[in-house]
Amino acid sequence: MFMKELKLKMTLAYNKKHGRCGTLWEGPFKSVLLQGADEGESSDALRMVAAYIDLNPIRAGLAQVPEGYRWCSYAAAVAGNRGARQGLCYAVTGRSRVAWKTVLQEYRCLLYTKGEEVEADVNLRRQGYGDQAVDGYEKGKGGFSREKIKEVLESGGRLPVAEALRCRVRYFTDGAVLGSQKYVDEFFECKRDQFGARRKDGGRKMRGAQWGDLRVLRDLRSDVIG
Repeated sequence: MFMKELKLKMTLAYNKKHGRCGTLWEGPFKSVLLQGADEGESSDALRMVAAYIDLNPIRAGLAQVPEGYRWCSYAAAVAGNRGARQGLCYAVTGRSRVAWKTVLQEYRCLLYTKGEEVEADVNLRRQGYGDQAVDGYEKGKGGFSREKIKEVLESGGRLPVAEALRCRVRYFTDGAVLGSQKYVDEFFECKRDQFGARRKDGGRKMRGAQWGDLRVLRDLRSDVIG
């Protein structure tokens, strides 16, 4: 309800200032319960989602490299921001006070994986925009092409995590709860009365990539990576 009210007020203010009408966001607000890091122990869920967020400007075509987008935490950390560095250290290792160079090396391995670029929308090409910026946004998207992803998935293989993070991953918006099997099961037991009698546990394996021990509450079956 808070986010609904916030987005409504911002939309009304923005529309009034710029003389426009209509919605400002594509869809409703979504949230996922995310397992944090225990003291001194890293959280795979936290590390993956942090990298996924820092790769948003790459997928949107706003920057060529993550540190090229000044509004992401990784760029701030590379630039020397103490708070951003402590945040990434916690996300990667579970501790805020560790050697930054060590954390930087591990985190860059998640962010820097060569990916194929998705061409700009065909309709935009027909309108004469091509790959140029429109309203300040590049229309081409970073990441792997649909054909490449489809080829990998249909062959029975799964994308390495570092590659999957450069794509759109529905689990991070629609998975409901993200963490270890134990973490998701504990949430499931707390909300047991909201699930059918046939369901015995909460954790569901994630499809499409080599997610390791990560589990989600919602078992998404289609378009999990795009």
